Amino acid sequence: MSGPKVAIFGLDPFTVLLAAAAIRAGQAVAESHARASDYAAASEIAHQSNTSRQIAAGHEAIVARDAAVAAAEARFAELLELANGLGLADPVRATRLDRPHSDDPALKLAYISGLESLVRDLEALLLGEVARRKQAQVDEEEVDQLPESLTQEARSQTLGERLVARISHLGEIPADIASLAKELDSSLPGERRDLLASELRRRIQMHIDETVADEVRKATATVLDQSLKDLGYEVEPISQTLFVEGGVVHFRGAGWGDYMVRLRIDAKGSAANFNVVRAVDGANAERSVLDHLAEDRWCAEFPKLLATLAQRGVKMQVTRHLAAGELPVQLVDRGKLPRFADEDDESSVTRLQERAIK
Repeated sequence: MSGPKVAIFGLDPFTVLLAAAAIRAGQAVAESHARASDYAAASEIAHQSNTSRQIAAGHEAIVARDAAVAAAEARFAELLELANGLGLADPVRATRLDRPHSDDPALKLAYISGLESLVRDLEALLLGEVARRKQAQVDEEEVDQLPESLTQEARSQTLGERLVARISHLGEIPADIASLAKELDSSLPGERRDLLASELRRRIQMHIDETVADEVRKATATVLDQSLKDLGYEVEPISQTLFVEGGVVHFRGAGWGDYMVRLRIDAKGSAANFNVVRAVDGANAERSVLDHLAEDRWCAEFPKLLATLAQRGVKMQVTRHLAAGELPVQLVDRGKLPRFADEDDESSVTRLQERAIK
């Protein structure tokens, strides 16, 4: 089963979005660590200075960092409370970043960056889940279930405003929904008002479903990219629209030489096609005995990728697989494939090996 493979993928919306949120938080931490030298230099300058102004500025920076940490942790705790009410506390708690034990400014700033990124994503995700689970009518009992900071305005809102508030976290309110909400709130109680409320709920639910589906597909690209990198592959840049519009992405492992895996996504059909390809020069398109070995190597690694993706909400069911050699490895002109960092050195070694075997 080491030849080309076709899989149908299914997405668990909440798990995919939560995984993408955790990935972005980790990336924020990494980006902050990349700037650590600048922070360290600034800290050293402040430490060496004896002026009262610079010492005071250093204290102010410490206070500001501690305040930012406290604020982000408090917001995470509040969102965890909301998640607990939704029965989602465990997966949300698992995304929390470890607070650094050191008072090193760079570590604290990285922690703040990651936690603030996580909190922003979690707030949108959990509020979206609240909106999705809402029943047909918003009443005072439902409002009371939310954290105090999220309900201060809701208590004084009209029905139209409360219904529209379900999608406020999704950005700009669509014009037709805003207009319908105003018409609802200006109508007198009666059959017409009930019909308007039902139609508003229907449109709001459609907007939620469409927006969430789009966000999930974009988040899936993030999950795929990070999953491949976590498994040690080099990956060409993946477009956020890969699972929206479909497309092709290539990745390879260390020491693969001219070989890589081509992944083609059919977004409409929810299908993924994996096959090993070999980069060749126009005048050198001969078959190689190494093709079979490349396919076997990919076959051995493929289950680990499936398991990693499944943990993050992307479940793939293999529907077609071919044995090694059943179809020849696809030969692709080198100029039409992405270039990877160590490709040149590995390619020369691979070509020497091929000549030796022949």
